[in-house]
Amino acid sequence: MKHRSRALKYGTSVIWPRGVEERYGISPPTRWRWEKAGRLPPRDVNVGGKTGWRPETLAAAESAA
Repeated sequence: MKHRSRALKYGTSVIWPRGVEERYGISPPTRWRWEKAGRLPPRDVNVGGKTGWRPETLAAAESAA
């Protein structure tokens, strides 16, 4: 039996990078470019070395845009 790892998307309090890609319908390179250009807010959650965003952080960025 093969083991397939799944990228984290959503948690109860965190949206992981894969979830942001799904939310906006973008690819990983586009997400990276958006982060570097400041189109996405800085990641504000760090859990065990994995970083992501709080839902309210993304919502505030969307309403400001």
